[in-house]
Amino acid sequence: MNFHSPNCGKGFLAEGLCSMNSLTTNGKLTEMECGANFAVILKDNAFFLPTEYKVLQSQKDGCFVKCMRMLYNGKTELYYFAGELKSLSSLLSTIDAERFLTVLCNLLGAIINVQSNGFLTCRNIDASFERIYIDPNTYKVNLVYLPLKENLFDDDTAFENEIRTSLVKLIAGLAALSTPKMMQVSADLQNGSLNMENLYAKLSGKVAPVQNGSGTQQGNSAASGCRLKFVAMNAPARFEIVVNKSVFMIGKKDTNDGVITFNKMISRVHCKITSSRGQYWITDLQSSNGTFINHARLQPNQPYELKNGDIVRLANSDFQAVID
Repeated sequence: MNFHSPNCGKGFLAEGLCSMNSLTTNGKLTEMECGANFAVILKDNAFFLPTEYKVLQSQKDGCFVKCMRMLYNGKTELYYFAGELKSLSSLLSTIDAERFLTVLCNLLGAIINVQSNGFLTCRNIDASFERIYIDPNTYKVNLVYLPLKENLFDDDTAFENEIRTSLVKLIAGLAALSTPKMMQVSADLQNGSLNMENLYAKLSGKVAPVQNGSGTQQGNSAASGCRLKFVAMNAPARFEIVVNKSVFMIGKKDTNDGVITFNKMISRVHCKITSSRGQYWITDLQSSNGTFINHARLQPNQPYELKNGDIVRLANSDFQAVID
């Protein structure tokens, strides 16, 4: 069903503020400001790809800015609900290195999520900092996906190169990011032997253990013996859980092996991880708000195998499973 667009105002985005992707530059689409939201108007309705749009609509609580198809003067309009999200570019004047690193980890996690989706492609993600949106409370990253027949990038490699190059330039140009840690991040981004998964694991693996539910939660043995980590994607600060026991309990109660205190929606004893011969399973322990793998809710008291890169949701907190 098509909807007529709400009043977006007639002012088009100024040249210095719009996301200058190739299709905008070539006049195949036009962007409009709509208060806190924005819209994309297609020059030719045939550009629209309904299959990808349906897949995008099915990504509930995922890593995308919510999108709705409407009509604007007979043209297909993609209306994006940015709401209370902030563009990455608008946060750069106030963000410090630690928070930027959290955003970067979440950005890489979101990109990996798209790469493993199977139906959507990074070639249709707007890579400009004006169109990468951040939840200012959790630093979760939300991407703008354009369900179009003509891609913004020739292939995934071109998209990755654009992201890496832009981030390297950003780190070099912001005084707040001129720390030794960020210089290493810049070098890693320029290292072609590291793919997105490698970068994500390396960045999140550098987090030092921190108390009070922030940073790295480890079990009762040394982290060097672990093979599985849960890396938070939308926590208020960088956070990971290192699983290093054959039976590993997770919840907000302080007697768990992995303690999560930043989200009250997580149950006191939420789930457990079991392992054997390099394989891992997660079992929901009748939690109030559920355990999910890649958006599918698990049946309580039934183990489900975990794979490297799986997105595990505990209540409404997302973690990526990283298996070394």
